[in-house]
Amino acid sequence: MLLADVLIVRGQLDEAVALLRRATVTLAPTGYSWGPLAWMLLAQALGQRGMPVEAGKTLSRAESRHGLKSMLFAPELALARAWTCFARKDPVTAVAGAREAAKAAERGGQSAVALRALHDAVRLGDTRAADALARIDLTCTFADVTRAHAAALTAGDASALNDVAARYRDLGMHAAAADALRQAGG
Repeated sequence: MLLADVLIVRGQLDEAVALLRRATVTLAPTGYSWGPLAWMLLAQALGQRGMPVEAGKTLSRAESRHGLKSMLFAPELALARAWTCFARKDPVTAVAGAREAAKAAERGGQSAVALRALHDAVRLGDTRAADALARIDLTCTFADVTRAHAAALTAGDASALNDVAARYRDLGMHAAAADALRQAGG
């Protein structure tokens, strides 16, 4: 599952989808909280891949399997909703889903997960994420680049978005780099 998460961040969505499909089958009979998480990550990958029907079906499976054992993963479920809405060409609801993921993570004391959710919100076009990012007290390269991305997007600064894209590429975050380039108009 961690490998699939890394593949998603790197933009290697086909590989992530293949790995997560196997994980959902393997984990289904166990009853472990990892089972719903596999469905959540699969919905995210399918949504980012632009496959609305498959993402929607997968999201339904994730929601039906989500319960007390997987409450820790509520932010990931909200991100699955966000990326499914993205695939459905519904950017307003996609951004709302990413914001909800960040709020759920913050409520649960999951600062790193909140950062990732806000990163996804910015990738989805959230021009108001900068304030929420300022509340996340994490010092790392990922946080710095995400904050720069949010500032550039809010300002509509194509040059800064191109710089952010290069920084993401240097980190191996190719999907985020592509989103920043798209937002720059390039």
